[in-house]
Amino acid sequence: MGPEKYDLHNHSDFSDGQASVRDIVKRATKLELNTIAITDHFWPCLGSRRTGPNHIEQRRDIIWNLRTVFKPLRILDGAEIDISSDGSHANISNSLDQFDLIIGSFHFTLDSTTWRSALGRAFTKWRFDILGHWDGYLTSFREEDGRAVAKLLADNDVAIELSARYETNHTVFLEIARDEGCEFTLGSDSHQLREVGVLENQIGLAKAMELPLKVIR
Repeated sequence: MGPEKYDLHNHSDFSDGQASVRDIVKRATKLELNTIAITDHFWPCLGSRRTGPNHIEQRRDIIWNLRTVFKPLRILDGAEIDISSDGSHANISNSLDQFDLIIGSFHFTLDSTTWRSALGRAFTKWRFDILGHWDGYLTSFREEDGRAVAKLLADNDVAIELSARYETNHTVFLEIARDEGCEFTLGSDSHQLREVGVLENQIGLAKAMELPLKVIR
């Protein structure tokens, strides 16, 4: 990871993760990460487990308190938001602007053409920072679709996640995206405490393919 060590995709027990936010932060500190992002699912996203009008605010209060305790670790208040086939996003409580970081992800199987079409529509409707586990649900891949998606991502300054949870099946897309000027991020997509920060394979992939990892400011 070079001088900056981070994990931008972690689920706590505020959604479908098993660990508390505090325990995730403690592990990030032990691993000497610079940045940890807590990116839970919130209703009606798949993977949401708890609901209520103050659910997001409750987690945010915990994050703010932990920021005063675990300095200089940067703790990001994030969310993973479902992208629908028509490009719209799951309509969670309040604006997406409330979060420091948004991961946009597909959580249903889709072919290459639908993937391209949905992302093209998404960028006309809303904004997210990272395309999560980009090929985790793809049933096919066409290079022409990959080139169109890479250009969309580059033009909209959306990074591509190198996910520890989902195997990368179409490395040609990473080459296309790199050459198009895309940046990449690291995400464990942790649901258990032991998974937080386990990104050695993704770091190795980035080095081997000369993928530029995004610096988190």
